[in-house]
Amino acid sequence: MRYFDDFQLGERHDIPARYEMTKDELVSFATKWDPQPFHVDEEAAAKSVYGTLTACGTHIQAIVLWLASRLPEETAVIGALGYDEVRFLKPAKLGDTLRLVIECIETKPSSSKPDRGVVKNRHILMNQNDETVFTQTTTLLIERKA
Repeated sequence: MRYFDDFQLGERHDIPARYEMTKDELVSFATKWDPQPFHVDEEAAAKSVYGTLTACGTHIQAIVLWLASRLPEETAVIGALGYDEVRFLKPAKLGDTLRLVIECIETKPSSSKPDRGVVKNRHILMNQNDETVFTQTTTLLIERKA
């Protein structure tokens, strides 16, 4: 188990898991949550500025959470406090292979509850060409070691 005290400012983790953007996944997710033509219709997507099917923003954030859950060590997270500085920098397209890098950018022990602390991480989602697709800052409340 990884606790607040184990986080080091500046540490980076390149998550070994990868996520493949398949047609079935793109269309299925977007049909339910964001049925824009460039997410659900191959012909419409081909005529769009993207030239192919793309993932909707909610799907991209779900992929980030899925990849983050593949860290080799479980983290003693009490809860997420927020997602900030959310940026969609490039489309996640059909056929892309996505990977996640997590960088610790801030740690702060709680001043009122000594059994926990706050960690801010930058999530960087990249495609197979090492192009940054998405970034966000995630603020987590994490248990301290007993």
